[in-house]
Amino acid sequence: MSAPILTPTLPRMNDERLKGPILLRPIMRDPGTGEAENRDSGLLPNTRIIDLDKEGSDHRHGEVHQRLNSTAFAQLLGELGIDNKTQLIVYDAKGMFSAPRLWWMLKAIGHRNVSLLDGGGAKERAEGGLFNNFGRPPVSAQFYKVEPPAHAWFIDKKHVIAALDTNTQIIDARSAARFHGRAPEPRAGVRSGHIPGAVNLYYQDVLENGRFKAVAVLNALFTKRNIDLQKPIICSCGSGITACIIGVAALLCDAKNVMVYDGSWAQWGADNQLPIAL
Repeated sequence: MSAPILTPTLPRMNDERLKGPILLRPIMRDPGTGEAENRDSGLLPNTRIIDLDKEGSDHRHGEVHQRLNSTAFAQLLGELGIDNKTQLIVYDAKGMFSAPRLWWMLKAIGHRNVSLLDGGGAKERAEGGLFNNFGRPPVSAQFYKVEPPAHAWFIDKKHVIAALDTNTQIIDARSAARFHGRAPEPRAGVRSGHIPGAVNLYYQDVLENGRFKAVAVLNALFTKRNIDLQKPIICSCGSGITACIIGVAALLCDAKNVMVYDGSWAQWGADNQLPIAL
């Protein structure tokens, strides 16, 4: 049975050694400042860390945050003491940013029992939640069996090209300034603009105080942009991180077919053979 997308709070644990869900916290450099995220600050109990700038992404082909293939990801999870039946809760240290990306990666290899901690570690701190005072938990390696899901969670460039001028809708999670080419892209060699036919929904517009807005508000945001949640949706952003925030928001509104363009604008904008719009 699949876990709910969001979990509002954690069970209160008085000791790191108590049985409970394994928590996964993705970390990555701040895309604006380049500042590295502290691996050890604000850890919740029983947390394992995955660095999306390092072992959590595939860097062999020069992409910024290309997802790991299923074999490599399964190996990484197994080394962290996780198998395909483990109950997982994914959280950000501050609100909601990269956790949806890791949640999306897990769904893409068929992990069913995984939720996002709405509000992340910051909410737990504000509400008096227990933080890690026990050091790193002991890890016993497990075998992770990939169970491919029935539909694709990630798609590549060729699938986006094939979706142009069809009933598939493309949502770009970047800021309006970047979407319309009024602000330069932060990565060298990447053009300004957006994928033709895409609509803009800034990822921060679906969040409030680090949590997803109410479903009624999210529905209104999609309706305002003429997004039909019953039709296929492709989510894109700068490098495939915040696209997953929009993807989760769509799923919370019962969207039926949501995919994330893994390469996102870092790939599309760098390919001079591909069309752009402003």
